[in-house]
Amino acid sequence: MINSIRNRLDINDAVERIIPEDEIDGILSIHLKRYQFATSFSQGKKVLDAATGVGYGAAYLSQVAKQVTGIDIDSVAIDYGQRKYKNHNLQLQVADVASTNFIESEFDVICSFETIEHLPEIPAYLKEMVRLLTTDGVYIVSTPQVPQTNHNPENPYHTVEFSRYDFETLLKQYFGEVEIYAQRRRQSELHYWLTKIEDFIGIRKHLAKLSKLRQSTNKILQTTTFENMSLDDILITKDNIERGSEIVAVCRYPLK
Repeated sequence: MINSIRNRLDINDAVERIIPEDEIDGILSIHLKRYQFATSFSQGKKVLDAATGVGYGAAYLSQVAKQVTGIDIDSVAIDYGQRKYKNHNLQLQVADVASTNFIESEFDVICSFETIEHLPEIPAYLKEMVRLLTTDGVYIVSTPQVPQTNHNPENPYHTVEFSRYDFETLLKQYFGEVEIYAQRRRQSELHYWLTKIEDFIGIRKHLAKLSKLRQSTNKILQTTTFENMSLDDILITKDNIERGSEIVAVCRYPLK
């Protein structure tokens, strides 16, 4: 089943794309958790999901928002989402996140998850986010966290990967207030340090192949295996930010 829908639809391979029907529970939960986090800001609001992909996250937000518009540059992904996700207050359309036709200050909330690290023109994108947001609106953005900012990352889909400090510094050029959160899996302290040791000595990628051993070990260490993680197994918090695999920023007061 893995990649079957992606292959059948010829989804653009130049970007990382989540298609819920093709993903294991852990992968989908990691991405959907950010939308769950955003629901508390989106109640009754007019929301833009910038780089929505196939639109599963926009559809999730439409359960609580007044109106949700999801945009993506990939027409095939948008076409799939339009057929898959239907709600009276949900609209999916093709658009470039760095240059849209929306009017100024059109949205109360903008969500843009795992987007910024893919873009060739980040300043143009952030200026557009500022333009589209109301003066009292909220921009919620996430990106993978690395110890030091890397402009030549190993991931072929990424143009840059940010440290927490550099990401926060960048966002403060465009917003008067930036709150930083960490997204990380829920795990016991022992499990956390064992995975750090495994990474340090370079054996975790080999242990990952031993599924039964890993499941037994995780049970003993009171941590859900990656494949089986649900939304409840993932945290977005202000504590232990250095442990986050992703940074989530809540930005207010756009500097227009």
